[in-house]
Amino acid sequence: MKENKRFTGVLLGLAATSFWASFYIVGRFLFGEDEAKIDPVFLTFVRYLVASMLLTGIMLYQKKMAVVKECLKKDLVIFIFLGLTGIVGEGTLVFYSLKYTTAARSCLLANASPVFTVLMAYFALNEGMSKSKTAGMLLGFAGISAAILCRGGSDAYMSASAVIGDLMALASGVCWAAYTVWGMRVSNQYGGMVSGTVSILLGTVLMLPVVMLSGSNLSLDLPLRVWLGVIYLGVFANGIAYMCWFAALKHLKAGELGAFGYVSAAMTMGCRLSSFRKKSASYSWPRWRWYFTASV
Repeated sequence: MKENKRFTGVLLGLAATSFWASFYIVGRFLFGEDEAKIDPVFLTFVRYLVASMLLTGIMLYQKKMAVVKECLKKDLVIFIFLGLTGIVGEGTLVFYSLKYTTAARSCLLANASPVFTVLMAYFALNEGMSKSKTAGMLLGFAGISAAILCRGGSDAYMSASAVIGDLMALASGVCWAAYTVWGMRVSNQYGGMVSGTVSILLGTVLMLPVVMLSGSNLSLDLPLRVWLGVIYLGVFANGIAYMCWFAALKHLKAGELGAFGYVSAAMTMGCRLSSFRKKSASYSWPRWRWYFTASV
């Protein structure tokens, strides 16, 4: 029975991770030739608004709005914290980082969250720090350091703004670690679907002051390509993925689930490498090698 629960948790974690891996590719695609027209903060709000509408519809269909009201009444503070970290903090920082750094680098640094998840779970939840967890955390930290410090001389993103983008992605990982650790209790109490819905609803509301204070461009005059991308991110990378993640917390420890961040990074890197191989057919080896270095 215990093994079945763990297997369910792994499947849910992989489902969420798969959607999030696509986020970095789609997000970078959104900042293509129309980059000047796109405001990351406003589009972050829009995609969470899309997710909120989807999840609210599901709650109404399943007649779980009474449980949603119970969450807001009994655990408002913790859900506000989850909204600030997992929605406002993580969502804004990682999306904004894509304006300054590559999809692969943003994904790699944002998914350094397992390191912070293990540390937070150890101090906040008293989760044991085994040798394997310690080794994994140290290896992850070494990888983060190497990613930030080791840039090729021909790297097109080797600039002050690129470093800022990297740090934004890393900070989003810290926010996500806090969201995972402190979301475990409410997930066990109210269920993954309800907890994910409430955190996204509150996070969307809390995004409004951020949008206003940032002086975001609120124009809805965006290309169809951008709108399709935002809708995809809102429905799958936010709505469905967040529900799967919270549901997985009922079956796995926070530190264990947090390790799926490395899977997301591997998936994104795999997608990027696949596209590079296709491009390399028309490039000489030196140019392909430069392209890979600059993009990753």
